[in-house]
Amino acid sequence: MEKGTQVARSKLRTILVAVADAASSREPAMDRGAQLAKATGARLVLFHAAFDSALSGRPFFDSKRLAKSRGWFVADRMRLLERHANSLRAGGLSVDVRVVWEEPVHEAVVRAAIRENADLVVAGRHERRENRPPQFRLTDWELMRLCPRPLLVTHAMSGTQASGVVLAALDPTHANDKPASLDISIVHSAAEIAVTLGVELHVVHAIPPSAYPLAVTAAERKRFDKRTHSRMEQLIRKADADVKSVHFVHGSVAKGLPEFASTLPAQILAMGIISRRWMERFVIGDTAETIIRDAPCDLLLIKPDGFQLRLGRTRKETVVLPKAAAAARAGTAQASNARKAIVRTGVTQAHVGASQP
Repeated sequence: MEKGTQVARSKLRTILVAVADAASSREPAMDRGAQLAKATGARLVLFHAAFDSALSGRPFFDSKRLAKSRGWFVADRMRLLERHANSLRAGGLSVDVRVVWEEPVHEAVVRAAIRENADLVVAGRHERRENRPPQFRLTDWELMRLCPRPLLVTHAMSGTQASGVVLAALDPTHANDKPASLDISIVHSAAEIAVTLGVELHVVHAIPPSAYPLAVTAAERKRFDKRTHSRMEQLIRKADADVKSVHFVHGSVAKGLPEFASTLPAQILAMGIISRRWMERFVIGDTAETIIRDAPCDLLLIKPDGFQLRLGRTRKETVVLPKAAAAARAGTAQASNARKAIVRTGVTQAHVGASQP
């Protein structure tokens, strides 16, 4: 199949990396974001939400001293991120740094993605805990639920794998309330990343035993599989993407997809996440939870069209940035002017050492 016009030219213009630990010497999310930015020429935004409850005076105990302490805290995180940014700039990348005083972190990241008009958000995955269910207050899980932009969640051990294909998990049967348009979005986003990385794009559909009627005969099973294969081919033609190979996995979806991604192997697994209509807020389904938890590679997560974002309210806090002389002595020369940054809807009006978005 010829490469479609949708992926002939990179659409990635801005990539936002959610940096969990500004002091860390190695961030897989930053490595992956830099890799994609270098391949596409996209602007890379290193974002960090700085917050320490010990420095928060809300709701009744705020003071100028705390405001100054918050300013030093923010400036220090800015200094640490600028070190990473300078290293990336030396490699020819266009890098901006954004540090804000805000919590919760996942909502700060979502607001930053919207503010920066990010085409892709890259975040790290928390360290897996054996025999424990997903913890929905962890930042990565909350981002999976709420981020309205394509979200690339890096595997803690994968870094930037040099080999492996991009694998898109599709469902041409549109089971479990899954909209047909979501599969097209998954293919387009996966194809964009595959072209950027210069690797093959494969697609897969998992057929669980429950997809077949009870007491199904071998002939009926064969006809069902044939119809499913035909629907998959129609979907790929409609997406107009350069798909190298189409795969079908029989058995448990939750178990089969991670195992197949490992066998292929895939460096990125692209999949859609849908909401449950009877839930007030966006909730990840049980099958998706298991796949996300067990996937041996990075995950590219796509929301359906019409996804409605709901964020909580934020509170205002004053942040007083350090003066230039004191900041320079502390290695934070990026804070060039002594000024007062007011937290508006949880976001500092003055992004230390960076231009206003």
